[in-house]
Amino acid sequence: MTGATAAVLARGPNGSSSPNLVLLAVGYAALGVLLAVEVRRHRAGLPSTLGRTLVFGCAAGLLVLAVAVPPTESGDVWAYSWYGRVVAHYHANPYTTPPSHHPTDPWAQRVDHPYQNTNSVYGPVFTAVSGAGMLVFGHWFLTARLFFQLLAAACVAAALVVIWKRTRSPAAVAIVGLNPLVVVSVVNGGHNDAWVGLAVLAGVVLVSRERLRWAGLALAAAVLIKVAAVLPLLAVGLWVWRNKGWRAAAEMGGAAVVAGLLAYGIAGGTTAIGPLRAAQLHFSGPSVWKGPAHWLASEGLQRWVATGATAAAVALTLFLARRRIDHADPALVAGGAVLAYCLIGPYVLPWYVIWGLPAFALAWRSRLTWLALLHGAVLHLAYVPNPEVTERPPDRFILRTPLQRFQVDVFHLWLPILEVTIILAVVAYSLLLSGRRRSSSPVP
Repeated sequence: MTGATAAVLARGPNGSSSPNLVLLAVGYAALGVLLAVEVRRHRAGLPSTLGRTLVFGCAAGLLVLAVAVPPTESGDVWAYSWYGRVVAHYHANPYTTPPSHHPTDPWAQRVDHPYQNTNSVYGPVFTAVSGAGMLVFGHWFLTARLFFQLLAAACVAAALVVIWKRTRSPAAVAIVGLNPLVVVSVVNGGHNDAWVGLAVLAGVVLVSRERLRWAGLALAAAVLIKVAAVLPLLAVGLWVWRNKGWRAAAEMGGAAVVAGLLAYGIAGGTTAIGPLRAAQLHFSGPSVWKGPAHWLASEGLQRWVATGATAAAVALTLFLARRRIDHADPALVAGGAVLAYCLIGPYVLPWYVIWGLPAFALAWRSRLTWLALLHGAVLHLAYVPNPEVTERPPDRFILRTPLQRFQVDVFHLWLPILEVTIILAVVAYSLLLSGRRRSSSPVP
């Protein structure tokens, strides 16, 4: 598992897609076998075969390698650098200054072609951190890249420590620390989604410790990086309301709302929200909504599809939260909210899975956790890029090998089918369990 993931990184940004697909598939299969063995041993009352030192050592080695190698799957780090540079160098607003406004700037030229006219869709916390980072480290491309990669690695490392302290389970640590998606897509890509995952995990832990205002601030920080993190905030708020009362929920929610209003007020208010409205019409390839949005050429109808997708994500979040609201801690409702968005949201990328993965690791034997791992693995494999593509705008796939053709089928057909299947299975299983509980409850 560790060797396969390390081999993908060692092949670098120019590694061809077919070997990378095989190596990643091996890595995911090995992780699945390892976790299955650990679950069986736990059910049998046997000690873990994994050692803490081994798991943390392998995770540390992979994180170091992920930072040392330039991003292999995504150029988002250059978009991050640009938005930070807008603040630090131009003293301008990243929500109104896309790369195309400065076509001769070498940093703007590094931003991927599809995003040359895109304003920042990230929240005020990201804007502040990226601006500070580019002020200090934005003199060279290397230091800027390392800043974002190291920040992602630090967030993952912090999450591993928290997971260990909460579970004392090497398997729980392995779910995040040895996961190819986390190492390759998140850390090597320098994605700010690692910040979101740590903030959601912190919110879950703080709720468990009765630190409700701090929990609200932690979950608000996640939303102020990526607005879709409002779903785990909503789910955890419902859990607090059910288990600790409306006063506790109001305390946590109030802290989150005040922090959000202050942050967006400082960032420019409606100006900072404007790019999110434009991004509403973006649908990722494997999304279950991509087809309907493509069939409806009218922008007005596409907005209705986007609104329906958002409503569906909220509805699935509430359903999953309601079915797990009586659990001892809110880890599953927070992770379930992220899974809901990843399954039925309009725009989903592999690294979004990290938003809920650390929280899921606290309940690593849950069926919901395993479904999230399965979906994340298939999503990652579907998005493995082909570096042989050089056209601008790039065509993601060159259909030269059967494996590449199969990847295209997964991307456009099998992944949406898998997402619908998981949704139906989760809903049906939850309703079945609910019916059994009602039928087995004593008649008064």
